Amino acid sequence: MTREALVDELARSRIAGELGANLCVEAAAGTGKTTVLVRRVATLLAAGVVTVDQLVVITFTEEAAAELSTRVRDELERRAIEAYDEEQRRRLLAGVQVG
Repeated sequence: MTREALVDELARSRIAGELGANLCVEAAAGTGKTTVLVRRVATLLAAGVVTVDQLVVITFTEEAAAELSTRVRDELERRAIEAYDEEQRRRLLAGVQVG
């Protein structure tokens, strides 16, 4: 079974993969913003592009911020278990320790 490409697949790829750029992500509710932002934050930390102290992620509501925080923490923990080396694991777990 093949997955049909989403209309905004290019934008999603850019958000997740352009780690050297600052981005503003705007989209309607339920469009996958949190999912792609979680992937971006985890990738930035895993690659050592930034530390958690250098990140700013702004949401519209406290509820959205709490959801994003929980999902980022879960993703960092998952990636730390699968980390290919101790340095990457250390960077990921440093992000989990904040909060």
